[in-house]
Amino acid sequence: MRRIRTLLAPLSQRDFVLVWLGQGISQIGDRSTEIALVWLIVGLTGSSLLLGSVLIAIYIPTLLLLLFGGFLADRGSRRGIILLCDALRAVVIAIFAVLVTLDVVSLQQIFILAIIYGLVGAFFGPALSALYPSLTTPERYEAANSLRQMLAQVAILGGPALGGYLIAQWSVGVALAFDALTFVASFLALSLTRRQTFQAAIPGDGRRRGFRQQWRDIFGGLQFLKVERGMFSLVLFFSLTNGLNDVEAVLVPRLARVELGLSAANFGLLASAAGVGTLLGALFVGLFAHRVRRRAHVICLFMALFGGTIIMMGLAQDARMLYIAYALMGVTFIVPEVVSSSFLQRIVPIEMRGRVFGFISLITMAMNPLGLLLAGVLGDTVGLRAGLWIGGASIVVLSLFALSLPIVRSLNNRAATPAVVLASSADDTVMASTADQP
Repeated sequence: MRRIRTLLAPLSQRDFVLVWLGQGISQIGDRSTEIALVWLIVGLTGSSLLLGSVLIAIYIPTLLLLLFGGFLADRGSRRGIILLCDALRAVVIAIFAVLVTLDVVSLQQIFILAIIYGLVGAFFGPALSALYPSLTTPERYEAANSLRQMLAQVAILGGPALGGYLIAQWSVGVALAFDALTFVASFLALSLTRRQTFQAAIPGDGRRRGFRQQWRDIFGGLQFLKVERGMFSLVLFFSLTNGLNDVEAVLVPRLARVELGLSAANFGLLASAAGVGTLLGALFVGLFAHRVRRRAHVICLFMALFGGTIIMMGLAQDARMLYIAYALMGVTFIVPEVVSSSFLQRIVPIEMRGRVFGFISLITMAMNPLGLLLAGVLGDTVGLRAGLWIGGASIVVLSLFALSLPIVRSLNNRAATPAVVLASSADDTVMASTADQP
């Protein structure tokens, strides 16, 4: 009961609950839209390469603007950024739902939607990542991250199934319209929060800053990671695995629809299976994450198991085996996610969270466009199953290799305290590693 009370402690904080519930509702709509778009694209083209190309169109504008998005999250109003992003996405998705309903949608319009989503994500992601640690206290980070992931997995569990049901009962347009409504709900929830929670982490001093200084500020996340070399190495590792696990996003939809003959509703349930596993994993790690001492071993070994679940997908001969593989994938994904996120939130100073999390997102997402392209090529050349085997086995090998590196294993002994001291002025930001102090 004590552990359960610790896990639920962040729910006593009003602003956390509002943001948590609002984003959870929005994520349910997002998952419904993912199913709708995949089903629409596969139905229009039947090509793995085109499906991967549409997903790449989301990543490219995000990658180009993530550093600026992180800088703005530290210098501007995080609350205002998130509200604007929710409003914009609600309008865009509503318009797209109308086009699909009128049966006038084209592949070109799908690419335009993907690009807009990518542009908005470049600002929304860093602002939200920098915001969450401000909604609770450091001793509650593991609980807050677990609750956040649990609600996200409820969205994964219910969103795809709901999206598949809406498509089967009505149309893709109805599923998209539902997503637009969830953005409105998220907007309203956030508008009820206290404004002071979302003030800029670095208030402006009213003095103009030179181009070079502004450029150094934007790259402040890289300066931080230069000090935290062990974490930087782990971020690079995640970048490679993110690219490789795109084989699941691109190849499994075709495997499910073309080879196994799953319906839209069954395909939605397939994606929901990952939510079941992740929900259970998030609950477990929320109750026991405080006991984790060997962070590097936990992260790398669970990522190796994650790669094994992708291999299992390539071996699946029926929907039941795919369901099991997705459930296991959820468990193996969430443990390293919560452990690494809580550790980062502790060591990154509040005034740098937007830039650091933005830069980490940039690095970890950088391989996704190439990974999506690779997945499409593998599906159209060596086949769907062989492509899944190659991607999953590569993640297993890469995870074990990362664990063999001393710089990664050094995270086991790294104290969960801020690693840098910032002395900010109008002209410069000085960073000094406390780890190197006598």
